Amino acid sequence: MLRKFNFDYDFENDSLFLFDPKSKSKASIELDDFIIDFNKHKEISGIELLNASSFFKGLDLEGQTIDKQILKEIQDCKIEIIPKSNFIVIKFLLLFKSKKLLTAPVFIPTINEPSPAVAY
Repeated sequence: MLRKFNFDYDFENDSLFLFDPKSKSKASIELDDFIIDFNKHKEISGIELLNASSFFKGLDLEGQTIDKQILKEIQDCKIEIIPKSNFIVIKFLLLFKSKKLLTAPVFIPTINEPSPAVAY
């Protein structure tokens, strides 16, 4: 199911923060330039992409390369989280002012061992 997320893009630092305004972060896990926040129910409440233009590099937005200038024009954001047996698929749907839509899936391995980051 698609969930609407709010967003904040910091052009100077090239970081994109996507968050559910109704869900408070309780813990975070950092995977390189990808930070995932979890709420008290261990559901994803926020995602931060450091070096966001590099994260989306190589993806095509109807003939346009994703760069910092394009990321400044995000108008809407929805995220779909799909749990699988040994990983989670996070599908980003970003709508830009130009009405172009970017769909980008990310595969995150499932943590099978207890993690101090999510132990409450």
